[in-house]
Amino acid sequence: MARITAINHIAFAVKDLPAALDNAINTLGGEMMMEFESIEDRYRGACVRFGVSIMSFIASDDPDSFISKFVEKHGNGIQHIGLEIDDIEEYVAELEAKGVKLDKTEMADADYQEALAGPKVGNGVVLQLTGWKAGPFDATYEGCERLCRKYAQNPKLNLLAGNQLPPD
Repeated sequence: MARITAINHIAFAVKDLPAALDNAINTLGGEMMMEFESIEDRYRGACVRFGVSIMSFIASDDPDSFISKFVEKHGNGIQHIGLEIDDIEEYVAELEAKGVKLDKTEMADADYQEALAGPKVGNGVVLQLTGWKAGPFDATYEGCERLCRKYAQNPKLNLLAGNQLPPD
């Protein structure tokens, strides 16, 4: 039986990305990992490291984007939680057998398989299921490099500022 092995990251949808990053870095003491944008979903974001944990912050200026709609409805807050799965293909099959509907758009990616479970399954929060064959996106320098490679190779994503962490 496949299982969740870790919480990978927590993603916050925010109205003002620069203000959220200023707070995360200058007030809370996080370290900038990288900045990115989703061309297809029309949002920008950044990942910030706090020790061994990661918070990502995503925002959009497009009022029709799902991020803007989320912030309009809920205010700034947790939009999704990233979970590491030990065998994502088996886990996705097990969830589907239980009647859970998943967005499997990113399951075709050989190195960076992901699926999304909606907020009904996540107790009000979207769950991003990750099973990266290339190794986890984690708070290490190498984990950030893997994330940067994913953004560099996926035509729907754009890496704005790469790995900003010092090598471990």
